Amino acid sequence: MVLIYTPHITSRMQYVMNYVFEEQFGLAYKIINNEYEFINSKTEAKIIYSKKNIGNGAYFFSYDLLFENDIKEFDLYSAEINNSIVLFKHDKKDTLGFDVFASIFYLLSRYEEYLQKPTDKFDNYDFKNSILHKLNCMHIPVVEHWMEMLKKVLAEKYPALRFKQSSPKFVLSFDVDVAYAYQNRSLIRTAGGLIKKLFSLKLPDLKDQVYTLLHVRKDMFDTYEYIFSKIKNTKAIFFFNMGRYAKYDKNPSFKNKKFRALIKLIHEKHFVGLHPSYASNSNYNLIVEEKKWLEEIINEKINSSRQHYLKLKFPHTYNQLIENLIQNDYTIGYHDAYGFRAGTCKPFLFFNLKTNQATNLLLFPFAIMEGTFNDAMKLSIEQSKKILSDLISEVCAYNGIFIPLWHNSTLSDKDGWKGWREVFEFMLAEIEKRKLANFFN
Repeated sequence: MVLIYTPHITSRMQYVMNYVFEEQFGLAYKIINNEYEFINSKTEAKIIYSKKNIGNGAYFFSYDLLFENDIKEFDLYSAEINNSIVLFKHDKKDTLGFDVFASIFYLLSRYEEYLQKPTDKFDNYDFKNSILHKLNCMHIPVVEHWMEMLKKVLAEKYPALRFKQSSPKFVLSFDVDVAYAYQNRSLIRTAGGLIKKLFSLKLPDLKDQVYTLLHVRKDMFDTYEYIFSKIKNTKAIFFFNMGRYAKYDKNPSFKNKKFRALIKLIHEKHFVGLHPSYASNSNYNLIVEEKKWLEEIINEKINSSRQHYLKLKFPHTYNQLIENLIQNDYTIGYHDAYGFRAGTCKPFLFFNLKTNQATNLLLFPFAIMEGTFNDAMKLSIEQSKKILSDLISEVCAYNGIFIPLWHNSTLSDKDGWKGWREVFEFMLAEIEKRKLANFFN
């Protein structure tokens, strides 16, 4: 058991201590704010988290972040300690030389995303605002690195502590934004597409659409058999956009028999999650009906989601998911940068900074979306494979969960995605070679 002294017990404090000691270290702990009780306790493993060292334990100097209730800009005091990038560095004589608990909380709570910063073209938080991007360490799960630093000093000081053991895992995830390129559309959409291609003289595309509609060719986005053949018996999760047709929502109607059959087919062997429509970000009532439609198709409650276009506003988006009984969300990541948005490769509970309360919504951070390599960064296939290998190595080093994001449409091996099946298959081979376990097994 670890006894932790701090002068003020707050919800922020309880959240980060629970994450560190119970969830990650697997250690029983108790937080108290009584100096006399702490000093006179017979507990062997003791931690002091305070501005003042009261002695009789491992001392960690504290900044004010975990003792506050508001949200504001402040200096993060970034620096390097023993070749490691840290936040909240100080010059006090303590165990680590930086406030590890404030640092972890700052990243996991997504504190920086509550501040008014410029957004990208989809009104999402721009990764260029991120402290991890500015410090050029977004490709490193720094939270896990800091946890290893903390574990090392605690193990040296209190060798009787027994830390939880874990192994690296993976989750294969797919977003089905556009289930079919041409098939299973309404008559109006089909006719409109043909006319538009004709008048814009996009004759190769027109030919492809006609041949697909006549069943001479297979729909280019119908890559499901290919995916199943490559992932074999590995359980994956597929997120379906159920929104009504609009500029950014392109799937068939939830009433379409072929679309429903596809969802049911995938649900037989894999997990199905909700991909809330782009439109639902301005009309939260849409999530209710979209979730209802998907649940009716698979005859099962939906408890997982990932936002379409990764639309995410703190805390509003997650409040809506919680109200709709979503328990797991896979949105934490960027569309135009790879790495670890929250500095971690492990799931963590959403902490609402507006209410200063922890929630039961579990957030699964993904490391890479294939569109980041090809569309945003214009990387070659070989460059992409190298980065994928490096990211998997980082996850393995800290026994985290490697989560990539792929789309059925990008595995078409056509047009701008020709050759990218090679990257997908390389990733699967790397996962197998490194002996990562499937999180869903």
